[in-house]
Amino acid sequence: MSRIPPPTHLLPPHLRLGRSEVHGYGLFARSFIPRGEAVIEYFGERISKAETRRREARQLALRAAGKEGCFYIFTVNERFDIDGDVPWNPARRMNHSCSPNCESHILRGRVWIVARQDIAAGAEVTYDYGFPYKGWRDHPCRCGAADCVGYIVGASQRWRVRRILKKEEALFRRAQRESRVRAKKKSRP
Repeated sequence: MSRIPPPTHLLPPHLRLGRSEVHGYGLFARSFIPRGEAVIEYFGERISKAETRRREARQLALRAAGKEGCFYIFTVNERFDIDGDVPWNPARRMNHSCSPNCESHILRGRVWIVARQDIAAGAEVTYDYGFPYKGWRDHPCRCGAADCVGYIVGASQRWRVRRILKKEEALFRRAQRESRVRAKKKSRP
């Protein structure tokens, strides 16, 4: 697959890398970023869907083995993706949020992260990774947003995850009640 040549500057002047409360490192606004402004381009290796599946499987295996299994693959279209796991892609440091201040735009096969609202200096710059519903349990979310479902999944599918989690919570509570009732019956003479 083809590699995009490294950019001449790694981090735009309006961004800085810093420790994130969400996860590891993140990108933060050095100065005010107005709504609609292109924040950063997402660079990486252009790969086929088959290669995407192979790399995702490898990352899931690493995660299952207790190692870091971060995903940096960005869907571009029906045929190609961009694997941003390259040292010259600072956009890979952007964390997910269920209430993001940025969104992705795909223009002529290039991925741009654009401010969806005004971003104050010092704020972490985030976007919704929009992972598919399939395999949602493989991607826990740590964003802490008020509407966070606890897993990284596209906004249009979060209702499905909430419904499943609500059912599981109800089953768990029912099992706890039944367990307490059995324990009381056993303890009675």
